[in-house]
Amino acid sequence: MKIITNEEKQAHISHITSEGLKGMFYGSILSVGLFSYLKTRHTARFNGFNASIKTCIITMPTVAVGAFWADQGSWEFDKKMHSSEYEEKKILEEFRQWNQLSTSDRAFTVLNDNKYKIIISTWAASLYGSWVLVNRDKIMTTAQKAVQARMYAQGITIILLLSTILLAMKEEEINKTRPPPIPEWKKVLLEKEAEEQQILANLKKRKEEQAAAAAAAAAAVSTASSTPTSPVANN
Repeated sequence: MKIITNEEKQAHISHITSEGLKGMFYGSILSVGLFSYLKTRHTARFNGFNASIKTCIITMPTVAVGAFWADQGSWEFDKKMHSSEYEEKKILEEFRQWNQLSTSDRAFTVLNDNKYKIIISTWAASLYGSWVLVNRDKIMTTAQKAVQARMYAQGITIILLLSTILLAMKEEEINKTRPPPIPEWKKVLLEKEAEEQQILANLKKRKEEQAAAAAAAAAAVSTASSTPTSPVANN
């Protein structure tokens, strides 16, 4: 049974925390959608709910999806860590690089890693939100509402594109502060060289121990042979 190190423990906690937050984000979207659906499609039944039920509609999907995502992330982390020694070293190296980043750099890294998901979901939400906002106007026709909603959505799309450019610039700035990545083939050679050096060091240590033991044994024999025999008293 392998005893995990403190670094492995912290890497595991960091991974499941990240996955749990992702699950809570997706769960909150599900909660808001369910809440809006019940409020608009089943207004009479929704108005009959007390505050506790309405709170559960928001919190339960968020917590449940977050817990499921965290548990799944824990299982995936263990699977990767125990799949091979190479994967274990790779995960720990990524964790060390993550710890070296500042809080702002971590935030930008997370946003950049999930930028396409964020852009698509925000764009879809902007379309829906623009239509809901414009649809409240009782004077405009449906065609006018569609044009107005499209204008709002186009404005939000431009903002998202500018945000993507800023994220790319920030990512390039962060990458400049990092050391250049070592090629995989070079990593393999370095690992093999380190293993050979470790084997040679162990052999040298074993020979030194054997030589020391032989010297101690020889010294003991020499001491025993040089010790004079006590004369036996004659009666």
